[in-house]
Amino acid sequence: MTNAPQSIFITGGGSGIGEAVATHFLSIGWRVAIAGRQHQRLEAAASALQECPGQISCFDLDVRDYAAAEQAIEAFGPTSLVCSAGILGRGTVWDELTSKRFGEVLDTNTLGTFNACRAAMRCWQRTNEPGDIVNISSLAGLRGMQKFGGFSAYAASKHAVIGLTESLALDGRPYDIRVNAIAPGAVETAMSKSLGISSPVLPEQIVPTIAFLLDRHQSGTTSGTTIEIHSNDF
Repeated sequence: MTNAPQSIFITGGGSGIGEAVATHFLSIGWRVAIAGRQHQRLEAAASALQECPGQISCFDLDVRDYAAAEQAIEAFGPTSLVCSAGILGRGTVWDELTSKRFGEVLDTNTLGTFNACRAAMRCWQRTNEPGDIVNISSLAGLRGMQKFGGFSAYAASKHAVIGLTESLALDGRPYDIRVNAIAPGAVETAMSKSLGISSPVLPEQIVPTIAFLLDRHQSGTTSGTTIEIHSNDF
């Protein structure tokens, strides 16, 4: 086990759940990297968090690009990874949901998660270090979108994230690399609000479950698991 300070790389870290995760771990003194495609959003998030005791870095990153993900993750050297980058991609087969759009959603949500996981796991395996990953799936990845129509691509991508998590956990087991996922319901984010979806659940309410899964003192025997997060109010 390394004695290096704890550090976390967060894809989709400039907003929503990813930004809430960054806020938490900075507040307890971790090194934090937030990554995403929108540079201005990353810079705004980092600026808002400068007073926290931890150190924050920003990486302009499209998770669909494996080489870029590998370069960023190796440059930062995290001990943990949270894959939060994702798009909703609303549309039905009667209109916006074309095969191209379907592929775009899976490329970001599923391939992007794979790329980040692969880069981190290969880095830890090569340096003989343990590592911890939490992938952000959804209740839609367990039983489809029961409350909202027009999210077939999103549901398919989040089902795939759960299967990927379970498989990567097996691959990581010999190297002391844990891979878990969470499956929240609707969360109040800028992305969901832009599509007219509202929820009483805030991103910061999701963070304790992620923190639990990244804490080896509390969940060290847990890997390949998806924790569902339900709201009593929704």
